[in-house]
Amino acid sequence: MKPFIRRKFEAWLILLAAKILIDRNVQRAAVVSRRDNNDMWGMAEQLEAIAKRISTNYP
Repeated sequence: MKPFIRRKFEAWLILLAAKILIDRNVQRAAVVSRRDNNDMWGMAEQLEAIAKRISTNYP
């Protein structure tokens, strides 16, 4: 049971990081360049995929 809870918790933390990156995505930001904005969006998508694999124990 402990590995199950640990996997779910780690996946949740990764999803939290992805949410922070996606929420940082804005249409017109004076302090974030368009390239950085796009990179953050891509990183968030990759983190979501990683969290899914961790949560399902790498099927």
